[in-house]
Amino acid sequence: MADQPRAIGRLVFTLLACFLLPCAGALGAAPDWQGTHDRLVARLRALEGREGAFGPAYRPLYHAALGWYEAWGGRNSDPVDDNMVSPEKYASELAGALENGRNFFADHPGASFPLAFERTLPSGQTVTCNYWLNLPAGFPETGKTYPLIVGLHGSGWLGHKISFVRGNGPGQPFFSVTPIDQAGPWQIDFLNAYLDELEAMLPIDHDRIYLEGHSLGAMATWEWAMANPERFAAISPRDGEGEPYRAVRLKNVPAWVIHGEKDDVIASGFAEEMITALRACGGTAKYSLLPGAPHNLPKDFDQAAVISWYLQHSRSHEPPGLDPREDLQLNDAGVSQWKVIGVPGGIYWKSAVLGTPGRDWGLRPPAGPLFKRIQSKGQLVGEPVRRLYDHSSTDSSLWLAAPPALQAEAAADPAAVPLPARREARFYFQGSYREGLRHARAVSAELQAEGKPVSGRIWVTQLSLWGNTPRGIAEFWVELR
Repeated sequence: MADQPRAIGRLVFTLLACFLLPCAGALGAAPDWQGTHDRLVARLRALEGREGAFGPAYRPLYHAALGWYEAWGGRNSDPVDDNMVSPEKYASELAGALENGRNFFADHPGASFPLAFERTLPSGQTVTCNYWLNLPAGFPETGKTYPLIVGLHGSGWLGHKISFVRGNGPGQPFFSVTPIDQAGPWQIDFLNAYLDELEAMLPIDHDRIYLEGHSLGAMATWEWAMANPERFAAISPRDGEGEPYRAVRLKNVPAWVIHGEKDDVIASGFAEEMITALRACGGTAKYSLLPGAPHNLPKDFDQAAVISWYLQHSRSHEPPGLDPREDLQLNDAGVSQWKVIGVPGGIYWKSAVLGTPGRDWGLRPPAGPLFKRIQSKGQLVGEPVRRLYDHSSTDSSLWLAAPPALQAEAAADPAAVPLPARREARFYFQGSYREGLRHARAVSAELQAEGKPVSGRIWVTQLSLWGNTPRGIAEFWVELR
C-alpha cells in the first residue's frame, strides 16, 4: 500500500508525457539561442585578422563589432526593435562577408553599426555600453578627418538592446554615435572615457565635435558640456533642464536649445532659465519652442537644419570661464559656512501649498503654471524657481520672480505677491532637502545665539540637476527678521 501513491504518480507522469510530447513537437522545440550565439562567436573569432586586408581604419570597427555580439547577442528574452536586423542574422552576415573577402562596413553605406565599449574608470568601476556608429560618406580617405555628432538618449532607452540597422543612402559627411546608457543617469567620467575611445579609433576632427541629447540626455548634454566645454564646438539640448548658475562655462560653446511647447514632463521654463543665463554671460543661445509639441520631438522635426548649424561651428580655443561650483566652498561634509547677504525686493508669483519635505519636493509639475505667467507675456523665464519652507506651519510653496520687463505689470496683478528687501543667511548644501533643512535649523539656532532673530522662513534654490539626492546641490537662505 505504501508504494501505491508512487505508482499512481508514475502513471500520471507517463500519461502527461504522452500528451505533452506530441504538442511540443507540433509547436517546435525552443530555439537554441545560447548554442547559436556560441557558434557564431567561434566563427567570428576564427575570422579575426581577415579585416586587415581592408586597411587599418577598419580593424577597430571589427573588433568592437565582435565585442558587441559577444556581449549583446543571443538574448532571446531581450528582442530588438522591428527596424533592426536580429543580432544572429547580423553576426552571420558579418561572418559570411569576411569568409568571402568582402568588407561588411564598406558594403553598407548609411547603416547604423552596433559596437561595444568597455572601460575601467579611475574610480575602479568597469562600465560597458553598446552603441550605434554611422560612418561618413567616403570613409576612409587618407589624411582626412570628419566631424562627430554624439547623441544622448532619454530615460526611456536606458539599457535598450540595439542591433544592426541597414542603410538607405550614402551616409552623411560626419560620424554620428548613439551610446546606450545601461543604468542612468549619465556619468560624466564614463562619457569622457567613451569620447576618448572614439577619438583614438576614428579619424575625428577634434575641432568639430557636437553634442545633443533629449530629456535625460539633454540634462547630460548640459552637464557634460559645462564640465568639459573645451571638447565641444556646439551643443543642442532638447526637452531638458540644466544648471543656470554654471552657464558661464559655456560662454564659448554655442547652444541651440529645442523644447516642446506642450511638454508636460519638463516644462520649457527650465530650458529658458539656461537660455537667459547663457545670454547674460555673453554666450550664444538659439531657442526653438516647437508649437504643440509634447515631450518627445515630433516626427517632422528638422534635424537637418540643426546639423547644418552644427557644421558652421568649430571649437573655440578661448579658455572657458571658471566653474562657479568651485566657488561654493563646500567642505568635506558638503556644506558651506553661512554668510548674511542682502536680497532685493520684487514682485513674485507663488504656487499653491505643496507637500511636506521628503514627500513632495519635485519642482517640475508645480513650476509649470508659474512659468506660463511669464511666457504668456512673450518673455523668457530668467530667475530660478525658489521654494519657501515656513518652519512655523511646515508649509512649502514655489515662488518665481517677475522679470524686470514685467515688474510693473505684475505689481497690478492680484495674484502676484510683493516681497520687500530683506536679509538672509546664505549657505550651500550638497545632499537631500530634508538634510539641508535640518542644517538650516542648526544655522537658525546659531543666528539666534548671536542676536540675529530669524523669521522661521527658509528659501531653497535647486542649483544642480539632481535635486533632493546625495549629488544634489542647493542654495539655502535662512530669512532674518
